[in-house]
Order: sequence, then structure tokens, then C-alpha cells
Amino acid sequence: MGHSLAGFFRGDYARGFFARLAVQVFALVVLVEAIFLAEHFTWVFRDAVRHDADLFSITLVLLCTSTEIFDLALAIAVLVAAYAIFLRMRENRELLVLFAGGLGPYQLSALVLAACLAAQLVGLAGSGIADPVSRYAQRSLLFSTELQSLKKGAARGEFYYFPNYVAYAMDHPVDPAATGIIDARGGQGGTNRTLFVYQQIAAHAARIVTAASAKLDGPDRDGKIVLSLNDFTSHTFADAHPLAGPALAGSAASQRGGNMVFDGLEDVPQVTMNVRDMSQMMLVNQLLPFGARGSNVAEQTIFEQLAPGDDAVFRAAQMRLLSERFSRSLLSFLAPLLALLAVALTSARTNWFALPLASLLLMSVYLGCEGLITALAPMGVAGALLPPLLLFAGLCAAAVLAIVRLQRSLVRPGLARQ
Repeated sequence: MGHSLAGFFRGDYARGFFARLAVQVFALVVLVEAIFLAEHFTWVFRDAVRHDADLFSITLVLLCTSTEIFDLALAIAVLVAAYAIFLRMRENRELLVLFAGGLGPYQLSALVLAACLAAQLVGLAGSGIADPVSRYAQRSLLFSTELQSLKKGAARGEFYYFPNYVAYAMDHPVDPAATGIIDARGGQGGTNRTLFVYQQIAAHAARIVTAASAKLDGPDRDGKIVLSLNDFTSHTFADAHPLAGPALAGSAASQRGGNMVFDGLEDVPQVTMNVRDMSQMMLVNQLLPFGARGSNVAEQTIFEQLAPGDDAVFRAAQMRLLSERFSRSLLSFLAPLLALLAVALTSARTNWFALPLASLLLMSVYLGCEGLITALAPMGVAGALLPPLLLFAGLCAAAVLAIVRLQRSLVRPGLARQ
């Protein structure tokens, strides 16, 4: 009887248990993600509309944002779903029948550990693969919408911030027969864009550029853009309080005219230039820098972070993020065990406190791991993975031992039937 009951538990019963757990976890993750997206919708929508993004692009950006808390949402969902399922099994006398037929706490813990491992793998795939890819996709979408916005032309009364540049444009109608100006949308006439640009060219030097009309053509396949200006005026002057600060002094060498070095305010020449028509060719990266995915640690997958690197500072950031992702995935591994322990501690007196206390304990473990990672500052793969693994191994062992000691409370119904 005991062997057949255990086999039944490992077969159809186990599949039913995992199916119920998966459905409830999915529903809870969707609920948590919906709350998170509702909170972030305002700033995502505002930023996307500022760059003339359509509704489809806004939806994609929101979906890409959802992976930021997927691993934490999964851990909480697994905890709540497992608690609800095990509590229902206990109150319906299912666990009592299974234990009476020969099932012990170790067999039940083995089934729970299988759920733990599945939850951890899903959480690690979400934080270590899906989240980096979605972050890069989100940045690509925003870059594309911002580039399309520039091609359409600057919005009236809108400031645009670029590296070392601040641009302001406003529209006024023009007569195409009189000017022959082609607007940024490729049509004849329509709108003439008055342009004002502030550019910091050194630590204490700035340039003001104004143009009666401005137009962008491109980009082409090589990423080249042609900027055409009409009634162009440029004025270089000393700026005691630059907008971007002295940090740009080193990078401004490529933007200076001639070989002049601006060491102080008295060395800055006052230069004014007026040009009727001017065209300048530039690359897209000069206006909108778009770094490669590997240049951002948050956009690297766990497989890329495991590869050796030469830059010590960048490698330290990689290992820290790898350790954080691994520790958050271990939260999903610990969650079913905490749920089983919370069920064992649930009675008529503690019915309202067991689950909140288990959730608080799970989040406390998460904060403790964050503090441990900060204190150890891992520099290698072993230093990134070993401390969280040892910590969670100890916590899991303690949870299993507590479940074994509280097996009677785990099996015996403790709540009054409604």
C-alpha cells in the first residue's frame, strides 16, 4: 500500500501538483508585473511621447521593462502559490492520507525540492538572459524613436539634450515659392525651424549657434546625416559656468578650432561668424551615441559575464551583477521550502501571520544577500557564486530540518472548516 501510494504520488499526483503550482505562479507573476508596469507607465509614456513614439512602441517598451523585477516577482509568487496549495492539501486531509500511506517528510521535501529547482532555473533564465536582452531592446527602441523624431524635426518649444549640446527649436510657416526650403519630412515648404544650439567646447569656453532654418537628411546606410543651416550664426565666448562642467575639458579637444588651448577665461577668444548657407556631414553617433550591448554590464547575459575579461573595474561590476542575479534566483529555490514551513506553523491562532512572516523572511534573506555581496565585493566567478550558494544551502538545510521536526503540524489540519 505504501509503495503504491508513493508511486501514485510521484506520478499523476505529482503532475497535478506541478500543474496547479505553475498556473497559480503564472497568475501571481502577472499580477505583480501589472502593478509594477502601472507604476512605471507614466514616465515610460511621457518619455516615449516626447520622442513621437507610437502606441506599439510604447507597448514594447513597457513589456521590456517588465523583466526588471521578474526574479523577485517569481520568488514571491512561488511562495504564495506553494503556501496556498499545501495549506489546502492539509486542510482537505490529503497530506494526512499520504502520510498514513507511507509518505514521509523526506519524500515530500524531495518533491518540493524539484519545484525549488524548477523555480530557480526559471528565475535565473529571466534575470540572466531575458532581462539583459530586454534592456538592450528597450534602449534600441528608444534610440529608434528618438532618431525618427529628429528626422521629422524638433518639436516646437522642446529642448533636446545631446553630449556637449543643448538644442532648442521653434516652428514658423514659410512660403515655399519664396524660399524653396524643403522641410525635414521631405515635403516642399511647410515649416521653417529656427534653431538655437548651446555647445560647450572646453572647460571654460562655449559656443552659441543660431540658424533661421535647419534640416536633417538621412541617415543613410553608413549612418551619415547631413545638417543644412540657413542664415547660420556662431559666437564663441568665455563661459565661467559651463552647463556640462569641467569634465568635458578632456573630451573637447576634438571639437576645438585650430590648436588653441583654453586654460582660463582670459585665453578664450571672442569669435563671431555669419554664414548664409552651410551643410555639415556627421554620423548618427555624434548626435545620439549608441553603445554596443557589451559596453553595458546590465545588458550582458550570465554567459557573457562568466567569460574572462581584462578590465579590472568592469570585471568587478560584472561579478557583482552576476552574484546579485544568482542570489535572486536562489530566492525562488528557497520559497517553496519556506511555504511548507509556513504551513506547518499555520494554526487557528497564527493564520493571519504565517504567510506575511514567511514573505518578510524571504525579503530579509534577499537584503542580507545584497549586504553580503557588497561586503565581499566579488572579483572572480567563485567569489560571486560561492557565498550566496553557501548561505542558501544553510538556509535550505535549516528549513528541511524544521519541516521534519514540525511534520505533525504539517499533516494535521489546524484550521476550523467553514
